[in-house]
Amino acid sequence: MHIIRKIYHKLFGNTRPTSPVYGVQKQVATSTIIRNTNFLRFDVPPEERQYVKIGKRNLLTLHCVFESQAGYIAIGDNVQMNGVHLICREQITIENDVTMAWGITLYDHNSHSIYWKHRKRDNEQFYNDYKASGNAVVNKDWEHVKSAPITIHSKAWIGMNVLILKGVTIGEGAVIGAGSVVTKDVPAWTVAAGNPAQVVKEIPKKMQE
Repeated sequence: MHIIRKIYHKLFGNTRPTSPVYGVQKQVATSTIIRNTNFLRFDVPPEERQYVKIGKRNLLTLHCVFESQAGYIAIGDNVQMNGVHLICREQITIENDVTMAWGITLYDHNSHSIYWKHRKRDNEQFYNDYKASGNAVVNKDWEHVKSAPITIHSKAWIGMNVLILKGVTIGEGAVIGAGSVVTKDVPAWTVAAGNPAQVVKEIPKKMQE
């Protein structure tokens, strides 16, 4: 075990692996504090690969949910999360110096097709699978479910109870007002709020330092 630990630290430096779940590999910096130990949830048995990478000096309360074998989550350095759900099927990237308040959800897929023709059997399938196995999504058909990566750039601040949907990019230094639903990209150094979120203010250059 000592030799394995030495090899790991030589390869990855100041990082530590957390305990494996079905062979899942995670890379978490030793200086990061994750306040809830069971922060990963897999609704189906995952592949044996890295699903999460978390940088240095973060203070995090988060839940990472993978409803299929797909998905990857990357979190940078000096990030604070006070109760955030990351529901990931493609990719969620959160860069450095990001602040995220309570009750935030990032959802990088639609969960269902918008067309009844494609989703009319979903509920029956969920019910039957749950009765049989206790897992409603084990046989979920993802063919007609759209997904797209979410990116939050450095220095952004996301207010409490914000919902960020698939394909959205939050620009550097942007602020998202509490309770907003973000369906489109938010430019750097702006304040956006509302449902759907709209830019309501630009942040002056002298305040961007």
